[in-house]
Amino acid sequence: MHTDGPSATIPEAFEFYLGGSVGPSLYVRLVDGRNGRLLYEWASAGGYSGVVMEASPTPEEWARFRETVDRLGVREWEPEYVSAHSCCDVTYWHLRMEMDGHSVVVRGANAYPGSSGPEVSKQFREFRAAVERLIGREPFP
Repeated sequence: MHTDGPSATIPEAFEFYLGGSVGPSLYVRLVDGRNGRLLYEWASAGGYSGVVMEASPTPEEWARFRETVDRLGVREWEPEYVSAHSCCDVTYWHLRMEMDGHSVVVRGANAYPGSSGPEVSKQFREFRAAVERLIGREPFP
C-alpha cells in the first residue's frame, strides 16, 4: 500500500464498465498502479470499437479523482443495484476498486446509488464524469 509520493493517490486496483444494448459503452482498467496507466475501450452505441486506448493521468488528476470518490461516498455504495425496470434496454455497470486497503465491488442494472428508479442519479453521473476526466475525455450528458 502506497502512503506517500505521487503514487499515494493511485488505487491499487481499478476497473469500471458501463454499457448495454443502447447508449455509450466504456471499459476502463488500471494496468500499471505505479504509474497510474489506464487502458480503455469506448463506443458510442452498444458494442465496442475494438480499439484499446491508453491514458496516463497525472498525480494531480488521480488526486482529483480520489477527492470525488471520497465526496460521493463510493466506498459506502451497496454491492448491487437492480431496478424493477430492468426488462428491455438495460444499462449494466460494474466497479471494482482497491484503495487504501479498502476493496469496493459494486454492480448495477438500470439502477444507481442515490436513485430510487431507473434514472441515472447525480451521484453516479458525477462518478462517471470523474472516470471520463481520468481518461482525458469530456464527460457526455
